[in-house]
Amino acid sequence: MANTGTYGYRVAPGTGSRIQIEGLKETQAALRAVSDDLKKKMKPTHLQAAEIIVEGSKKYVPVRSGRLSSSIRAFATQTGGRVRVGSAATPYAGPIHFGWPVRRIKPQPFIYDAMDERRQQVLNVYAERISRIIVRYDLDGRTVTVDGL
Repeated sequence: MANTGTYGYRVAPGTGSRIQIEGLKETQAALRAVSDDLKKKMKPTHLQAAEIIVEGSKKYVPVRSGRLSSSIRAFATQTGGRVRVGSAATPYAGPIHFGWPVRRIKPQPFIYDAMDERRQQVLNVYAERISRIIVRYDLDGRTVTVDGL
């Protein structure tokens, strides 16, 4: 378990909490000018990024029956990707992930661990997609670079 705080708090020593994406503001403004329909076209990219985290979390999730692992799923909206864990059959997903001090359940943040491990992959998915949009719509001829990791 990488860099976990006491109960559910994430600590990332030595890494900045901000990620700087150069050219993102200008690209977003240009995208708004191009079309609101572009938001819908980003949905598959958001899903792809969320699926990277789901795939990575499988090796960190504690397994007894396998229900918790099978309850991890990705979905996307127009504005971002999401990872959900748990269901009516697995109401213990939150206490397992974040911990429950009163019950002496220590956190096992398998989603956070997967995010830490695969952060660069997710950033690359977005950088590549945004660069393709810039080229396709001839927004300003630059590629997007991601910095801050």
